[in-house]
Amino acid sequence: MASFLPLDRETSQRSFDVSVAEMPKHHNQKIPIIERMLNRRTTYLLLISIIALLAVACSSADTDLADVTEVPPATEVIEQTSEPLATNVPLATARARATVTPIPQPEGTEVPESESVTFYLQGFNSLGRGEYVDAERTFTTVVELEPAFARGWDGRGQAFMLQGKYEEAMLDFDRAIELKPNLSVAYANRSLTRLAIDDLEGAERDARRTYELDDESVAAHLVLGRVEANKGDPDSALEWFDLAVVSDPEDASTWWWRGRFYRDVLAAGNPALEDFNKAIELAPAQAALYLDRAQLYIQAEVEADLARADLEEAISLSKDPKLPSIIARAEDLIAELDANAAAAQ
Repeated sequence: MASFLPLDRETSQRSFDVSVAEMPKHHNQKIPIIERMLNRRTTYLLLISIIALLAVACSSADTDLADVTEVPPATEVIEQTSEPLATNVPLATARARATVTPIPQPEGTEVPESESVTFYLQGFNSLGRGEYVDAERTFTTVVELEPAFARGWDGRGQAFMLQGKYEEAMLDFDRAIELKPNLSVAYANRSLTRLAIDDLEGAERDARRTYELDDESVAAHLVLGRVEANKGDPDSALEWFDLAVVSDPEDASTWWWRGRFYRDVLAAGNPALEDFNKAIELAPAQAALYLDRAQLYIQAEVEADLARADLEEAISLSKDPKLPSIIARAEDLIAELDANAAAAQ
């Protein structure tokens, strides 16, 4: 058993709420600062996409990782612990492959006019608030103003993806890649879209291309982990999930995906709980995280009050923005808890 110690990142992200007004007015300074903002915001938006896309997936039985491999439920006793997380696979390989380097700058001078930048950043803000329809409209304005701006197409593709408009999303990601063949985030988003429509072969192909362009891409690691799980190779899958955590330990989605893998495929309750706790610590406003932890509590047959508290929190957080699938699933689980309690009396 190897103790897990996350690597510190050498780069830090600026706040999501960076204002366009912060950009200097001098033209010679504008280009590099805009480029840095686009890189960091694109990375942040990709993480938002991963979490939001999973919020739909985790509430659907059709996409549960338990369907990948026949395993018993996570019935081992769960104990709250503050000790370092232990994994079943040594992380030497993952650490060797995870290079801690800044996110690569895009090639060329793909810098749109200031009006397009304003709309582009507004689109990011809309996605961050879960206002996907508004984001779609805003990114549409961006690509109308700057039709050669690959990141604008990628942004609208994400807005489509998060609304479940996968065909439209694929077209926009295709366009972004056509305009900028080395735009790793577009391949990453297309791989997530392919995963959502069960195109595992295409998802793997795009994820591996993403990894070639950016070996720290969290999306690539997570998609490849899911693909390997579907292939029935849990050891390889876990290595990819471990690598995702090592690459970005501050990203809640890395802990979340690995927690679901521990719970649904490996039936490992304690590691799953550790990962869900960490994900909630990093992203306390994400309803799907509480739903998944509640499901773990129920599977492990621990005190029902813990599961009920998480389910109520999931419902509360799903009201704005409205997440009906999570609300419905949480309400069903609460009804099951009530029925079990009544039967036990």
